Amino acid sequence: MQTDIAIKVSLGSIRDVFETIDDCLHVEHFSAADPNISLAKLTRGNGNRAITTSLGSGVGTFVVAARDSELRLEQKGRVLFQGLMIEDSVTFVEGPDPIAVELQSDACLYVLTFLREPYWRPCSVVGGRFNIRDIRLAELVGEISESSPARRSELTRDFSRMAFERYRSLPRVHPLSAWRLGRVRRYAESRLDQRMSLEELADVAGFSRAHFAATFKAATSMSAHEFLLRMRIQAAARLLICTDLALVEIALQTGFQNQPHFTTVFKRITAITPRKWRESRRSAAMVSSLEHVVDAAAVIEHLPGEPEGYLPHDLH
Repeated sequence: MQTDIAIKVSLGSIRDVFETIDDCLHVEHFSAADPNISLAKLTRGNGNRAITTSLGSGVGTFVVAARDSELRLEQKGRVLFQGLMIEDSVTFVEGPDPIAVELQSDACLYVLTFLREPYWRPCSVVGGRFNIRDIRLAELVGEISESSPARRSELTRDFSRMAFERYRSLPRVHPLSAWRLGRVRRYAESRLDQRMSLEELADVAGFSRAHFAATFKAATSMSAHEFLLRMRIQAAARLLICTDLALVEIALQTGFQNQPHFTTVFKRITAITPRKWRESRRSAAMVSSLEHVVDAAAVIEHLPGEPEGYLPHDLH
């Protein structure tokens, strides 16, 4: 069941603040000497339902994925992005209207907003947004969060300048529209246990193979091959938490050839084996459940009558 939680990311916080919302969502605010800059970090873990957050508005907002994060971005009812935002990718959204972000799985995002002061913009932005992948940018935003308030103000401008320079160097390709991307995603989700070719996905989008490949990467910062790979890992992660299926069964259900192949790819993307990942997440969930039991006991004990108690040769 989906739970909507309205979170207004504090703009221009005067000090560093850390808060926990609904147990599985953590928000960190980082103070900056410049009141026109807002930086926050959203971390969502050990959750099994979607959470919707409302980000503050400004003249331009960068969203940086510190790890693979499945999400949906909307602005004024228009879907800007839906799907997997790959680790080290940077999405820019222009305009003063608030941005709704639905976190559909575990996620870790940095949100950098320029409130009033113009950001570095050497060229126009297609559709008011872009999505690129750059490890240096991801490292820089992490460095910003660990710096002093004065240093943060300086580094945010460096980040903005670098991001637009990186964008300007890309081929001028209009990104695949959100509705076409959604159609491709739904098609792929329904066939994760089957082989899928680039031609097949291009046909779903209504484009030629070459045009689809270029527009898809412009929209998601990754190839369709990488998109499918990470979709399979996301689906496998959900099965690891929510079911007791054996690893070999999960591997086959999510389109991997065998368990060793699944383990190799899973570890490459998450830096941990599926078995250890399942154990760590279930242990964390158990601790959380026990904490809830302890908290509830203080109330329940006073109530009368309560009992004691890589992949094949195509895109598959």
